[in-house]
Amino acid sequence: MERLGMLPGAVILGLLTGCNWITDADVASRAGQVDDDGDGMTADKDCDDNNVTISPATPEIWYDGVDQDCGGGDDYDQDADGYVPDEFVGLTTKGVKTSGQLPGGDCDDAEPTVSPKQPDSFYDGVDQDCSGDDDYDQDGDGYVPDEYLGLTTLYVPTSGLLPGDDCDDDNNAVHPGIDDVAYNGYDSDCGGEDDYDADGDGFVPDEYLGLETVYVEPSGNLPGGDCDDADENFNPGVAETYYTGFDEACDGFDDYDADRDGYVPDDYEGLATEGVEGSGGLSAGDCDDTEDGVRPRAVETPADLIDQDCDGGDSSVMAIEIEGYTWINPRSPVVVEARDRVYVSVATEKVTTADEDIWFDAGFAVVWDVGYIVNDAELVTTLPWSKSSYDPSNYSVGAGHDFIIADDTLYGALGFSYSSSRAVRIVSYPLTTGTAGDCTAQSTSEYDAPDDVSVALDGTGRVFAVACDGGSNGALTYVRVDELTASANADVNQTMSGGDASATACALDMATGPSVLANVDGVYRYAFDPDSAAPSFSGDVEWTYDASDLDSWADDSGTSAVVADPVLRRVIIVEGDGNEVQLGTAVDSPTIASASRTADGNYLVAWVNSDASVRVAWGSEIDGWTYQDVNISSGTATGVAAWTDGDEGLVAVTTSSSLLVGAYAF
Repeated sequence: MERLGMLPGAVILGLLTGCNWITDADVASRAGQVDDDGDGMTADKDCDDNNVTISPATPEIWYDGVDQDCGGGDDYDQDADGYVPDEFVGLTTKGVKTSGQLPGGDCDDAEPTVSPKQPDSFYDGVDQDCSGDDDYDQDGDGYVPDEYLGLTTLYVPTSGLLPGDDCDDDNNAVHPGIDDVAYNGYDSDCGGEDDYDADGDGFVPDEYLGLETVYVEPSGNLPGGDCDDADENFNPGVAETYYTGFDEACDGFDDYDADRDGYVPDDYEGLATEGVEGSGGLSAGDCDDTEDGVRPRAVETPADLIDQDCDGGDSSVMAIEIEGYTWINPRSPVVVEARDRVYVSVATEKVTTADEDIWFDAGFAVVWDVGYIVNDAELVTTLPWSKSSYDPSNYSVGAGHDFIIADDTLYGALGFSYSSSRAVRIVSYPLTTGTAGDCTAQSTSEYDAPDDVSVALDGTGRVFAVACDGGSNGALTYVRVDELTASANADVNQTMSGGDASATACALDMATGPSVLANVDGVYRYAFDPDSAAPSFSGDVEWTYDASDLDSWADDSGTSAVVADPVLRRVIIVEGDGNEVQLGTAVDSPTIASASRTADGNYLVAWVNSDASVRVAWGSEIDGWTYQDVNISSGTATGVAAWTDGDEGLVAVTTSSSLLVGAYAF
């Protein structure tokens, strides 16, 4: 081994004595005995035995490029973690052959647990991997969770300055300031809003009801019904501004129908509401769009100073067609209350129902439940108690018809005209089964079609009917059926005595005594024997009224009649005890009349005048009478019928092409 400086003493001795040359091996073997620099460390332990400042006993001075303690490590990697601070990258260490090759990036060269190779433990305030990132921003999106706002990170001078509100610090696509994509179930911008409430109005569209939003607690609890989730001014919590054409409250109603009664003021007819399917099709005519009880077809409350049916005044009622029906020549309306229902029946040549059923030459009734008398097709049922599904060529229904309901069976009578005769059809119609029995009593000689028909039962269950007409071949047709079945036989008699057989109005009275009332010259009462197969009819004038129309009904007080007298210009009610009540004013000339009496003795009376105007009166002799016009929405009145139970009422009017109804609430 070659040494610099003085020759070792052993070498000199060898030269002087003439010994052999000392080899490197000899020197190495004695290294543990030599300390050339006198630093207290023998050569075998001293990495530089010629430099007293370098030995294992010497404290290391870091970052001067000298391995003072002979540790063999890079002088620029104090913590021996394999990384050097950036300012020492590439610098070599004297005596350390591998030095100068370590990577930089060590942000704390005194701490071996801090270097670029170390996994960073987030949220402990130390940048273990020397990445220079805020330790409280794990996903590096520039935002920290609120609980770490303002906390600094060791080795990161700019730390502690990042804004908060990061709701997911594992996802750099979730933080404030990012564009939030609605309806994907994530609160991407950490705004705290339900992702299914895009406009932030507190309501969600119905299809997203109950869906939860990640990062929002709680979520999925918002109510639905939002019809425009891009506009906070449209939701179920907003007060509707009517007549704007927008459904701000998202209630699905036509914006031009403020009271939601199905009618709009005339000014808004046909205008549609944006976003409301089917809007713009409501009928006009609503005269007060703030009250749902005021509209066309509404129930009129007489004399309350409110025009409920919007017909132009409180002194009138509007009779309007029942929607959904078409008629050909409906005639002779008859109204009956039974089984908690109200039946209005007509004889008609043809009717097409709201369900598109078609019946010919029918006795056809529309039916309401008592308590629900409104002109609403959805609350009306139908009862075609006598009908044909085809248009017959050999007969047609006449003007007259009648029906009564006893127990659970409807008994009806219709008049028909044939080419050489006329007939009276009697029908029994069990309301519980709908299986009808009927028979037709046909005359043997030619007569005009009946103008009027009346039907009645006696105490034994036999069915009677009479039909009359006022033509040149006028006759009274009498029918008795002992048991009304499909194969029943009818006894027919066409004779009358004690007066002219020509009568345009006739009515059976089986309570006072089997008799027929007929308007001949005055009102005659013709008695007959109901047990006779061919009874005769005889009688005298019962009342001297010039009756253009008459009707009768039986109740606990006996048989009462209502008479229309256009000459006297009165409607006369003849009560069962004989008391006569006269109604009418100077403007009236009644030709057709109908009356309904309540249990307390009050009446609703309706009549058609000779000029086709329709009038009603309600009240009694004791309480007085109130008169009111009935306005017809279309056509000319040909018949009328009235009913009331004291709480509600109706007036049914026929024209040549319609059945119209006006409803009352008393």
